[in-house]
Amino acid sequence: MNILLTNDDGITSERLLFLEKVLKRLGNVYVIAPKFEQSAKSASLTIGEIEFEKISDYKYAIYGTPVDCVTFGVHGLKVDFDLVVSGVNKGFNLGIDILYSGTLGACLQAQYFNIKSLAFSGDYKGYNIVKQELNKTLDYVLNNKLLSENHTVNVNFPRDIFEESKGIVEVKRYLRRYNVTGEIKENVFIRKRDYNTAKAPSGTDAYAHDNGYTSITKVTI
Repeated sequence: MNILLTNDDGITSERLLFLEKVLKRLGNVYVIAPKFEQSAKSASLTIGEIEFEKISDYKYAIYGTPVDCVTFGVHGLKVDFDLVVSGVNKGFNLGIDILYSGTLGACLQAQYFNIKSLAFSGDYKGYNIVKQELNKTLDYVLNNKLLSENHTVNVNFPRDIFEESKGIVEVKRYLRRYNVTGEIKENVFIRKRDYNTAKAPSGTDAYAHDNGYTSITKVTI
C-alpha cells in the first residue's frame, strides 16, 4: 500500500511524525507536508509553480498548502496512492471547522482525485489520548471497511481532560455555532470566538466531543 501523509501544521509537527510511525505498518509512507503551518487554509491552492524541498525519497516539504501537497504527490511524484491521510491535526475539526480546515482540505483534494482519504484531529493542548487511541481507531476504520473514494473518514479524538476514550462512535456532523466577538484597535481587527454552550444532540460529532468519545463522520465534496 502506498500512503500519502500530509497535514496543515507543517513538516516538523510532532504529531505528523507520530502518525508516520503508526502508518508504516500498513505500507510505504510518503510524507508530503507544508514547509510552514497552513492551518485554516481549507482547500486553497497555489496558482502556478510550487517550490519544494526533497528531504528523502519518501519525505518532501512543500512551499504551499495541504492541497498543493496532495497534488504534488499525485501529479509530481506520480505515485499511485491507495490512501491519503491528513493529521494528526492540532485542534478539532468538527461542525463548521470542517469547512475551514486545511487538514480536511487535503482529503477533499484526494476525493477529487478518486483516492481514499482519512483525517485525524485531536486536542490543541495535548495529544496523550491520540497516542493511546490512534492504533485502535485506525484498526476500527480498516476492519469496518469505512474507507471510500466517495467520502473522507473524519476522526476526532476526545479532549485530553478525559483519561481515555469512552469508545468509537460513527455519528453525524452538527453545526454548533460560535459566539463571535471583535474589536478594532487602530488598524488591527481582533476577532474572538467561543463555542455556544448549548447542549449538542446525541448522535453528533459535537455530542461525542463533549462526552469523551472518539467520533467518526463521513465528509463529502
